Amino acid sequence: MNGLAAFALLTLKAPKDAAQQILAQDWPREALWTAYLLSVVLNTCVYTVQQILFPLPPEILLPNFTPGAYFAVVFVLQLGFIAMLATTGRWLGGQGNLASLLALVTWLQLLQAGLNGAIVAVFLVLPPLASLLNIAANVVVFFILLHFVNAAHRFGSVWRSLGVVLMASVILVFALLFLVGLIGPANLGLPENV
Repeated sequence: MNGLAAFALLTLKAPKDAAQQILAQDWPREALWTAYLLSVVLNTCVYTVQQILFPLPPEILLPNFTPGAYFAVVFVLQLGFIAMLATTGRWLGGQGNLASLLALVTWLQLLQAGLNGAIVAVFLVLPPLASLLNIAANVVVFFILLHFVNAAHRFGSVWRSLGVVLMASVILVFALLFLVGLIGPANLGLPENV
């Protein structure tokens, strides 16, 4: 456990070094997919605890997923995002592949689940501080993601990584909008004129 905490601290302080250590390992395919599933399960657990402790008011028009639905959505979206990071990175001359990005993003998701769990605990004691910590955690996770993408594709530039992340996000959003259009908003419980 101390080694895991030390590596989490290294990731926060020097994400490039952490990424190099992750990429230097020869991860078995089963280990990668098991870790990926674990990251989705842990994030689902944190989401469920948040929903129990701090339920959203009914007037807020945000989807309120059951744990199973949340797990499925996160599993598919995160996997789609990883695939888009690999594909768009290669379009921009990167050398990363799906396995390397799966390893890096899975570790980042595990770290984010830990950070979100800690923020929920702080929220029980000091809600204003928890809100600030949540914003800071999201900024730090995004910063780490840029360094991880940079390391996976061997760009040598965080700005190119930013381009990859933005392209992957835009493609994923358009793909989702296309799917929602095919399925039909009414079938998803959304108003028809959205």
